[in-house]
Amino acid sequence: MSTSLNDSRPPPGGGKPHESDGADDTTRTSHPTASSETRVAAVVAEGDIFDAALLALVESAGHPAILVEPAQLTALRNPGALLVRSGAMLGFVRRVPSLRTVRVIFLGDGVAGHEHIRISPRAPNAEAALERALSSTVGPPAPSTPAVPVNRVRVTDREREILQTYTLGATLRQTSREHQIAESTVREHYRRVARRYEEAGRPIGNKAQLLLEFMADGWVRP
Repeated sequence: MSTSLNDSRPPPGGGKPHESDGADDTTRTSHPTASSETRVAAVVAEGDIFDAALLALVESAGHPAILVEPAQLTALRNPGALLVRSGAMLGFVRRVPSLRTVRVIFLGDGVAGHEHIRISPRAPNAEAALERALSSTVGPPAPSTPAVPVNRVRVTDREREILQTYTLGATLRQTSREHQIAESTVREHYRRVARRYEEAGRPIGNKAQLLLEFMADGWVRP
């Protein structure tokens, strides 16, 4: 079960505060601790819709995960790994003395270094790389057999390839360049697939929700 850790105070050391995206917070709040028996992956919140998507991706891979606000990092105890998505947050995390020995998984581009595991979110093998990184830091995943929804939505291989790139964090322009298509074509693929989910009674409001539905249907492998 995922845990959202919210704190209205800005992060210590002048880090930027996170603004709410207007979504209802339906997760439970608890103290950010991790026992030695259960090593968790701590997703450091960036204050956007992809926090929940990354949390769900980690959990669907069979690893316990929690969402941690930057201001709560000093209270975090014994996480198996920290997952960050921006260079600014990576620098902030590394300034927390109690977390200097914790392995960091950085899901982003342009920040090289030997002190963290870097995964490009738009790489073809990004999901497999994340799974390997989690297994090496948090431990082996728990066995699970997630049920596929009875109203599973069918997508073509081409739709899956393009929309996987888009939902995993690429912009319209980046997606179009990656697959050598027009931005309007990316939009059309998104609208077409979103329409199918709506017809199946599973409406899509944004690309993070589409990513969650793709994972539920087995089109994106954790």
